[in-house]
Amino acid sequence: MSYHIYTTKGIILSAQPVREADRVYNILTRDLGLVRASALGVRKAASKLRGNIEPVSLSSVSLVRGKDSWRLTSAELIKKIPAEEAIARPLALLEKLVQGEAIHPELFDVVEKSATLGVAEIDFVAQILYHLGYLKLDDLNLPKKSLVKAINEGLQNSHLT
Repeated sequence: MSYHIYTTKGIILSAQPVREADRVYNILTRDLGLVRASALGVRKAASKLRGNIEPVSLSSVSLVRGKDSWRLTSAELIKKIPAEEAIARPLALLEKLVQGEAIHPELFDVVEKSATLGVAEIDFVAQILYHLGYLKLDDLNLPKKSLVKAINEGLQNSHLT
């Protein structure tokens, strides 16, 4: 039985250890949406994936869809994203807000640009909420205090935080 290999850019949002040497990753991809993929043996010192698939990084990932889940087959690090709070918190929020494997190419592009260039946290969160439908376009141009209020209302309306 042959499987189709999907190769796409992805932002590694988080990783959870599983069993002795495996991990499960949450990856925001441009072409597949938010994917939860397992990587076998990635915690071993000899793993080829180990340095290319660290949390808070931009990588080119190759995935195979199995019967019940995704499996990570290869990865190539494109850029390590600085693990500062102004980036880590919006990425954690993004992981909570994006449900399922819905494809959001515009959201991916904004997240990639914001995370790699290091924009202000408020602007980063506002862009995420706008692309997920919790803020209006007009809200993005509000003064900082009003924007924070709009962000808080958007988060409250999501019922997920």
